[in-house]
Amino acid sequence: MPATNAFKYLTIFALVFVSCGNNPASLQGSIDYLGDANLVIQQQPVHYKYSPVLRDTLNVSDQGSFSFTTPVSSRHIRTLLINDESYPFILSPGADLEITILRAAFPENVSVEGYPESWGERYNRYLTEIEEIETQIPIEEEKIKVGEDNNLLELSERKYQIAEKHLSGTPLRDYYLKAIGEHLVFAVRSIEYNQRFNKNFDADSAREHVFSLADSLNFFTIKSLKAQRAGIRDFAHYYARTFGIYDSVKSAYGQDLSEYDIKRLAYEELNEKRLQVLDHIESRDAMAHARMYLVAERIGEQDLETATPSYEAYLEDFSDYPEYTEFLTYFYNEIKSVSPGQPAVPFSLPDIDGNIHTMKDYRGKFVLLDFWAGWCQPCLEEFSYMKDIYANYSRDELEIIGISNEADSLVWVQDIKRLELPWVQLYGGNGFDEKTFKAYKGGGIPFYILVDPNGEIARYNDVRPSFNFTPVLDSLLSEYKNQLN
Repeated sequence: MPATNAFKYLTIFALVFVSCGNNPASLQGSIDYLGDANLVIQQQPVHYKYSPVLRDTLNVSDQGSFSFTTPVSSRHIRTLLINDESYPFILSPGADLEITILRAAFPENVSVEGYPESWGERYNRYLTEIEEIETQIPIEEEKIKVGEDNNLLELSERKYQIAEKHLSGTPLRDYYLKAIGEHLVFAVRSIEYNQRFNKNFDADSAREHVFSLADSLNFFTIKSLKAQRAGIRDFAHYYARTFGIYDSVKSAYGQDLSEYDIKRLAYEELNEKRLQVLDHIESRDAMAHARMYLVAERIGEQDLETATPSYEAYLEDFSDYPEYTEFLTYFYNEIKSVSPGQPAVPFSLPDIDGNIHTMKDYRGKFVLLDFWAGWCQPCLEEFSYMKDIYANYSRDELEIIGISNEADSLVWVQDIKRLELPWVQLYGGNGFDEKTFKAYKGGGIPFYILVDPNGEIARYNDVRPSFNFTPVLDSLLSEYKNQLN
């Protein structure tokens, strides 16, 4: 985290006035150093990826003062964000909090006064004790992927034990439950890699062990599932991978297939395995939450024809959970609005010379919109295929438009010069909050939209230059030319 010296800090005075019902919680304070960062307060959304983000960017004056007011009816966790770093704080009726943050050390060494117990100090001790573990875990992850000896599971187990020691029994217990979920996901992932590199590995016994551990740690309860980054999604996703489905698809179609392509090619088999996880959920509350996540992932990753039956079944089965059904209805309609046959989303974006390009400029030809960033390795891996495609079609038939959501425009300029991409390159910026990307309901990159000559969406993120783009485009071009004749 950038700072000019260790003594620059942020002080927040959180004054929460609550008696009963939805009463305003007032936050006011000052900051003596923020730089180019934003000061953001965020609330956990219904779905980590597809539901609207509940956040407020605080308006900080030149003098460093700010204020914030929000209704509060019960105790809950909000998160203070500065760039990519976060720190949780607890809003509760009658609270009067004072939060002091060392800007250079954030999110560590945060001082919170006003809690009835030492929750802030306990969370700080947790952060301190897991600091080395957090550094080592990514290193061990890479080892497990290539079959090397590693201590990934020992480290992740140690992390949740530390979380239990400091956070169990506090309002910050969600971070203990989240650490449990992370460990279980690593345990499931290890099954896939162990059987890939060890022919004698007993995957069935390993899966039984993980489920037994999950049950003993109450992972499938509603409190635990709500605490996870992605609900049941990550656990179910990696569980499905333990059956060798990915390796089988790559063996049949080629090793260069992306994960997105595999998910579509093996959807039925993968989905059958994901649904097996639900057999371990006992309470209706937990089942409603878990199925909501799986249905949302299906809507976001599959065509609507595939996703609609499970979506409609959920609305019928869990009509008594309006928070979930309203979210899924919202998301389903959002995806429907950018499905094939709908008008392409208009945009007005600059190229490297500052010239403005719009979607209307490219009417009369097929246009592949490629949302990408230089840090996205799967994006970069597609470029060699895209260069061949670009050379094989005339500009009257096909144009490719790259839209970068790279946060730093200077990095974007360096990337397009370094990569020598011959097609149109436009800058959107703002990460996953880039306007056009969000309008298309993008969930990750690379993300592709194929627009037809009439300015309508022809294919929605189900084409990949390295896999199926050429036959799809050839078929659409043939159909379009026949219509003209």
